[in-house]
Amino acid sequence: MNLFKNKNFVIMWFGQLATIFGNRFSEIAIPLIVLQLTGSAWQAALVVVCSQVAPVIMSLPVGTWVEGKSKKLIALSAEAISFTTMALIVFFVWLDQLNIWILAGGLFVLGATGLFFRVAFGAMVPGVVGRKRLINAHSYFEGADAFSTFIGPVLAGIVLSSFGVAAVLTVDAFTYFISFLGILFLSFKEDKTISTRKQSTKKTYISSIKSFKYLIGNHYQSFITLHHGILNFTTTAVTLTIIIYTSQTLHFSEWQIGMVLSAAGVGNIIGVLLMNKLSCYKWKCLYAGLMIVSSIGLLLILLASNLPIIMLGMFLFDGALSMAFIVNGTARQAVTPDNYLARIGAGGILLSGVVAISGNLFSGGLAEAIAPEFPLAFCMFLLLVATIISISFKKGSKKLEDLKPVEFNDF
Repeated sequence: MNLFKNKNFVIMWFGQLATIFGNRFSEIAIPLIVLQLTGSAWQAALVVVCSQVAPVIMSLPVGTWVEGKSKKLIALSAEAISFTTMALIVFFVWLDQLNIWILAGGLFVLGATGLFFRVAFGAMVPGVVGRKRLINAHSYFEGADAFSTFIGPVLAGIVLSSFGVAAVLTVDAFTYFISFLGILFLSFKEDKTISTRKQSTKKTYISSIKSFKYLIGNHYQSFITLHHGILNFTTTAVTLTIIIYTSQTLHFSEWQIGMVLSAAGVGNIIGVLLMNKLSCYKWKCLYAGLMIVSSIGLLLILLASNLPIIMLGMFLFDGALSMAFIVNGTARQAVTPDNYLARIGAGGILLSGVVAISGNLFSGGLAEAIAPEFPLAFCMFLLLVATIISISFKKGSKKLEDLKPVEFNDF
């Protein structure tokens, strides 16, 4: 059965589309707001990081806490708080009282509620679509993400330049409300047999720290972990730097900045569509090729000052990088034994969060201290280093589909 004939899945999909779409509006608006208020790239990075602090600190204990509880109620509560928080930020904008402290506090709350929502939402998906349809469901959710990345930034830029900050943030608040309504009208029976075993926060964190050792448990895992860090660092650093660079150095208008970020969304869509056609190549060769294409995209951005070439650069950068994420994630699951998947996943979540925060702080700090071109050049160099490491990786000669689980070394 087509999943779009499943009423509950359609409700969840549209709710997810709305939420991601709204987030794309905020992603472009909030750094620009801080730049307008302070003129500081470093402060823009600090404010953006506030939305990432709560997930890094709370992700593992939240995952344990959500087990055995009503996922629907948790998701509803999270979206209600998110809507209220964003509405309050809009209210401060209308009063002309918004400052970076209010914005930072609001983003911290949104980061926390977003974490609760993602955990609860993900846990509901199997109950809605069935375990045999999970791949299809997540493919459709990825499609919603790609579409939002394509259309969201350019619309955000147009709305921001035409109607101002309040209008952009109002759109984001409204999408939280749409998502809330979608979850409210879900009708499915939650599994009440899930274990509700309690575990202290301290033990949860100790377990998560131990999970990190499995990320370097053998040559395959070490290679994948290194590139996991490079991909996440580069993505976050380049996204923020592009906003700073096009705004402060090139003096692009809001709609032009939106066009640049939407070009990345087009690359994302094309990359996902091309992935199946390229999976026949050796794992390391495929990865190395994608890193080269992505670095070429950054080179175009550094050399150009006109909108079309910079859009082309973002198209190449993000398209190749999105494919590299697929390669890396597929390889991780392929070489990890079943009984280690949860631990590897836990370590990966924390690693992604820490690296994302580092990427944003690096971007804002270096852009302000020297120039926005420097973090872009560093990320290009990092991608070239990843290319060399990939080519020299002796165990990367298999196709992705031929990778098998590899046991871990003794610690």
